[in-house]
Amino acid sequence: MDARNLKAIHKRFGDQPLAGYPTIGIFDYYFWYPVVKRIRPLCPLNFAPYSKDQAISYLEDTVGWRSYPRKHGESLFTKFFQNYYLPTKFGYDKRRPHLSGMIAAGSLERSEAVRILEQPLYDADELDRDREYVCRKLKISQEELQAFMDTPSRNYSDFANWSATYSALKRIQTIAQRVTGRSMRIYS
Repeated sequence: MDARNLKAIHKRFGDQPLAGYPTIGIFDYYFWYPVVKRIRPLCPLNFAPYSKDQAISYLEDTVGWRSYPRKHGESLFTKFFQNYYLPTKFGYDKRRPHLSGMIAAGSLERSEAVRILEQPLYDADELDRDREYVCRKLKISQEELQAFMDTPSRNYSDFANWSATYSALKRIQTIAQRVTGRSMRIYS
């Protein structure tokens, strides 16, 4: 959603125009659409009762679905990205927010989440096979992948972004809510 960040990164590293790539600026996102156009997001799934266990049971019984050993294990590339690339390159383990959501929803105990996080993300042999597969699909050598993994990581804040503007807008929103006594939630 941060068009400023996307454009700053593209300006620095892109080699083809972003023509036809849809973006939305902070003015449109927080003012034009919600205030002027009066468009509000509708998230129907937030109103539906959901139980992961019931959903899995239904899928298994109805269509013969079977669970994967890991979240996003149905796609080898996604598994590699989430279980190797993100944690190795950026130290980001996607299990943490997923498990936190389950704890907040009351469907998982914190102690169980800690136990899950102690488990390794990859078996060494499986990682070797998957790394080989990803390199073959990307048409790069294992050495090229490793060289990329060894480059210094960049943070979104290394490039222009919405963060400062967003923080200022949130402060204005808080003040306006206090003055008017009304909730002014638009998207956050």
